[in-house]
Amino acid sequence: MRLFGHPVHVMLIHFPSALFPMELVCYGVLYFTGEKSFATASYCAMAGGVALGWLAVITGALDLVKIPPYKPAVIKKALVHGTINSSVLITYTVFVYLVSKQYPDLRDASLGLLIVKAILVSTMIVGNWFGGELILKHNVALDNE
Repeated sequence: MRLFGHPVHVMLIHFPSALFPMELVCYGVLYFTGEKSFATASYCAMAGGVALGWLAVITGALDLVKIPPYKPAVIKKALVHGTINSSVLITYTVFVYLVSKQYPDLRDASLGLLIVKAILVSTMIVGNWFGGELILKHNVALDNE
């Protein structure tokens, strides 16, 4: 999918790729300091990452269906990329839903959840590596496909 000649999925992925690690940092600061303003910052970063992440999923799915069927290895890599990052996004969506029920009286951070979020961000980085392969090696969503 393109907008004014630019691949929309590629434009959108930067938001969850930046906001989820930022959320992790804010949640970590909340855990170690107890400063409540970081609970709100964590929630806002997470909600923004989820909202724009779902737009990235939609545009990525549209790019996926445009991959020619004679490129099964590229399709497989795209499915791995989409599965990994969609799983991270689904988990963060659940977190946003649960935290939104508490808002504005957000709870203190827990070590267990901090570890889970660190694993999620690490998993997202692996998924993003597959996405980078699709763009840089296979030219998915680029003009020179």
